[in-house]
Amino acid sequence: MLIRLEFNGRIIHEISSGAISGEILIGRSRSCAWPVPKEDTVSSSRHAALFVKGGAVWLKDLGSTNGTFHNGKKIEKKKLAVNDKIGLGNCVLCVEPERGSEGKAFSELAVRSGKARGQRRQLKPPAFVIGSDPSADLVFLDTLVSRRHAEILVKEDGSCWVRDLGSKNGTSVNGMPLRDGKERLLKDGDRISFSHMEVDFLDGAVKRTNKQTWLRVGILVATLLAGTGLYRVYQGIRPSAESYIRSARKLAAQEQFAAAAEAVDKAAGARRASHNQVTIEELRRLLGVWESTLAQWRRAKESLEQGRWTQVSRDLGMLQATKKDAWEWNVTAADENANALRAKAMLDALLRAEAALGREDIRFDMLAEDHAAVVKALAGPGAETPVYLVPLKAELEKIRARQTALLAESRKMEEALNQLAQKMPPYQEIVKVADEACDSQEEALRRRARVVRAPLHALAQSFNLLAAAAQHVRELEVKKAMADDIALPSVDACTIDPRLSQARKSLEQAEKNLKVKAGQLNMLLGEVVKRIGLEGDSPEMLAVFQDRAVMDKVLACDTLDNPMPRRSRQEPAGAYDRVLGVEEFYEHLSALPEPVNPALVADLPFVSMLTQARELLQKIAALEDFVGQSENNWMNAGKLARQMTRLSAMRVTRETLIREYAARAETASVPRLPFRGRCRIITSLKSHLNRFFKP
Repeated sequence: MLIRLEFNGRIIHEISSGAISGEILIGRSRSCAWPVPKEDTVSSSRHAALFVKGGAVWLKDLGSTNGTFHNGKKIEKKKLAVNDKIGLGNCVLCVEPERGSEGKAFSELAVRSGKARGQRRQLKPPAFVIGSDPSADLVFLDTLVSRRHAEILVKEDGSCWVRDLGSKNGTSVNGMPLRDGKERLLKDGDRISFSHMEVDFLDGAVKRTNKQTWLRVGILVATLLAGTGLYRVYQGIRPSAESYIRSARKLAAQEQFAAAAEAVDKAAGARRASHNQVTIEELRRLLGVWESTLAQWRRAKESLEQGRWTQVSRDLGMLQATKKDAWEWNVTAADENANALRAKAMLDALLRAEAALGREDIRFDMLAEDHAAVVKALAGPGAETPVYLVPLKAELEKIRARQTALLAESRKMEEALNQLAQKMPPYQEIVKVADEACDSQEEALRRRARVVRAPLHALAQSFNLLAAAAQHVRELEVKKAMADDIALPSVDACTIDPRLSQARKSLEQAEKNLKVKAGQLNMLLGEVVKRIGLEGDSPEMLAVFQDRAVMDKVLACDTLDNPMPRRSRQEPAGAYDRVLGVEEFYEHLSALPEPVNPALVADLPFVSMLTQARELLQKIAALEDFVGQSENNWMNAGKLARQMTRLSAMRVTRETLIREYAARAETASVPRLPFRGRCRIITSLKSHLNRFFKP
C-alpha cells in the first residue's frame, strides 16, 4: 500500500507500507516525523501515529483534541486498507495500492486534445516525453507546444512524476502551473495541460471496471442477425453510447447520481461504446467524486446550522482537498464550491481566534492579526447570509466584540509597557494599568497582566529605591547611597517580556552609574571640605586678601623690615611671609611664565595663604566641572546645590580680587632709575599678584 498525507489537495508526506519501521508520529509539533502545516489549526501537537502490527499497517489516535475520523465516525485505532480516507484535523490520510508491483499494468495517459484525442499511451520507464518534436513519445503538432515541452518520469516503484522542460507556455496539473525543473507526483485522474493540450493520468495500480459484456453479446447477436438481414434494422434502433452519456450528464446535473451511474453502465454496453471508452470511464469516476462531494457538503451545511464546528472543520478540510473537477456536476456547483471555501475561511478565522484567546502567551500583534481575519471573514458572505452560515456568523460577531474590547485594553497595556523604554519611566502609572488589566473581563488579558504584574511591581520598587539613593547623594549622604541595594527582581522573572528585561538592565546599569558617580563626588567634595568644611562663606585663605590692613603690610613687604628669614623657621616672618611666603613667591616670580617646580617648595615649613587659596580654587573648579556635566544634572539639588552656590560665591570673590589687584598694579608707580631694593619688589608684587589667584 501507498500511504500519503494531504493538505488542501497538496501531498505533504508519502510512504510505502513496506518502508514503515517503528512509529510515525503525525501532528503540529516539529518533533513529529510527519509535521502538518501550521495553517492546520485543528490538528493536535501529537495527533495520531502510524505503526505496523502483525504485518498490517495501523493508525491510532493519540488523544487528540478534535479526534480522528473515518467515514464520518470517530475512531481510536484502525487497520488501514486500500481506498481508506481518514480525516486528521484539516489533513486527509489516503491509502492507495502500491505502484509498480510486478504484474501491475503500466500507467497511461488518456489524450483529450489534438489528433490523438481518445487514445491511450502507456507510460514506460524511464521517461515519457511530450512535445511537438516528431521524436517525442506523445506528439502534439501545435505551435503553442514546445519541441520538448515536458516529460513524465516513471520511477522504480511505479510512481509517475511530471516536470516541465522549460517550455514557453508552461505545464499545469489540475490548473496549477509547474515550476521549471520541479517534479510533481501524479495521482490517478490528474488532468495535465501542456499549453492548451490536455491529457488525463490513469494510474496503472488502480483497478478499473470495463463493463463491455453486453457489447460483446451485442456483437455476437449482430453476427447472428447478419445472416438474417436484420442487423441493419437493429443497429438503427439501438441507442448509442453518446446518448447514454448525455443522459447521464443531465441526471448528474439534477444531482440524481444513482440514475446517472446506471446510464453510464448502459453506455458501456451500447453502440459505439469502444469509441467512447475513455469518456465513459472518466464520467464513471466523476459521478463517484460528485456524489461524495455533494454528500460531504450537505453534511457540512447541516453541521454548520447545528454549530458542530469540529465536524464542520473535518468535512470542509476534506472538501478543500478535492480537485477542481469535484465541483463540476452542474452550473451551480462552482458557486457551492465558493460557498464551501468561504465557510472554511470563516470557520478557520473563528477557531484560530478562539485558540488565540485561550493562550497565555498571546501577543498584541497576533491579536490584531486575528481580529483582521475575523473582520475579513464576516465580510465574506455579503449582504445576504445563507441560512447555514447564520450560526457561524453569530459566533464570529461575538468573537469580534471580544477582540475589539480586548484590543483596546491590550493596546493600553502595551503602550504602558512601552513606556519602560523611557529614561525615567512613570512606574506608578504603568503599575496602575497592569493592576487594572488583572481585573479585566477577558481571561486572556487577565492571564497576561498577572504574568507581568509581579516583576513589574518589583521593578517599580527598585526604581523607588534608586530614586531614594539619588536623593541621598543630593543630601550629601554619599556613603549611605553607596551602601544602598535597590533589590532588583531576578533575571529569570523578567524574561517573560523583553521590555521587562530591558527595564531591569537599565535599572541595574543606573545603580552602577549612581555608585560610581557618588564615589567621584565623595572624593571631589572631600578635597574641598577638608580645606574649608561645609560652613562659612569666607575661608581664611581668601579672607586675608580682602583684609586691607593685612594686604597693606604685604604690599609694603613688611618682612624686609627685619633680617631675612631663615629657611628653617617654623612660623611666618611677617604678613608678607604668611600670605605669600618669601621663598614661594620668589620661586613663582622666577619661574614665570612657566609654573613653579613643586620640588623647590616642597620642604618649606608652612604653606602660604596664596598657595592654599590657589589649591582651594582648583578643587572648587574641579567639583564645579563634575557637577556641571549633563549626565550629573540629577545630583545638583538639595544640600549639594546649596554647597555649590556657596562655593560659586568663593569663585566670584576670586574674580573680584583679580580685578582689584590688576587695577592696583596698573596704578602702581615705577621708579625712573633702575635699582635693586624694596620699591622694585613692591612694584613687581603689585604687577604679578593677580596671576597667582588663577587656578
